[in-house]
Amino acid sequence: MGQQSHTALDRRTMLALLGTGSAALAGCTGGDDQTPTGTTSGGVPDEYRTATGLDGQRRDPSALSTQSAVNYQSEPQEGQQCSGCTYYIPDKNGDGLGACTIVEGTIEPRGYCTSYVAREGGGGDGESQSSLEVPDDAQCAVCEMMAANFPEWNAQAVHADDTRAFFCSSGCATTYYAVTEQFAETDADITGLWVRDLNSRDLIDGTDAYYALETDTDRFDDPMRVNPAPFASREDAVSYVAETDSLTGDDIVKLTAFDRTLAEQYRSQLIE
Repeated sequence: MGQQSHTALDRRTMLALLGTGSAALAGCTGGDDQTPTGTTSGGVPDEYRTATGLDGQRRDPSALSTQSAVNYQSEPQEGQQCSGCTYYIPDKNGDGLGACTIVEGTIEPRGYCTSYVAREGGGGDGESQSSLEVPDDAQCAVCEMMAANFPEWNAQAVHADDTRAFFCSSGCATTYYAVTEQFAETDADITGLWVRDLNSRDLIDGTDAYYALETDTDRFDDPMRVNPAPFASREDAVSYVAETDSLTGDDIVKLTAFDRTLAEQYRSQLIE
């Protein structure tokens, strides 16, 4: 009887020790609770940690619901989707995903959860985050030229609080993005930006565009005389740089590459 109890105790002790070892091993090898490099404990890239949603509310990493708690799904429901929700934080790093001010993890713009609240004045599909016709009296937010005078070059941006900014060109638009604190009339995050595709001259999503870092002032008769060349597809950008002697594939970037240093390449005379 005593021998049987002793054996059972030894087995329990051994299992406990094995369990502890397994947990330690999982921690060393990167189990489910490990946070990827560059990602916060809330399961999002650092750019989203305290970012602003479409309603101007900032994300609080300490007060988030889990995706399972709000029945998050990656598909819309009855026309309602995350990109039109007041809590949505649009894509900030070019990967096509966004985040939420009240739910943890990255969020598909076409996703849906039970916490969905249609953004006031924005409709269920985020229509307020679309480009607008440039008003005749709109000045470029960076250089103060009349943006409507350059229909083949002008650009525009919108902030989370619906503040709009218009630009004469992609060079001013990317400068505004890089040095927002100098040129913007609001502290709310930029939630949309549009530029003109160099080939079609149509407005395209600037957050998803590819920019060839053109510096030849004689190539085009464009506003401010030098601007990055935007393209809707990387293939078009590659074709463009292949036709030049001064550019290579390394000179093709996404919007997130524009920082103060790169902006100064195009608008140094306007940056403080």
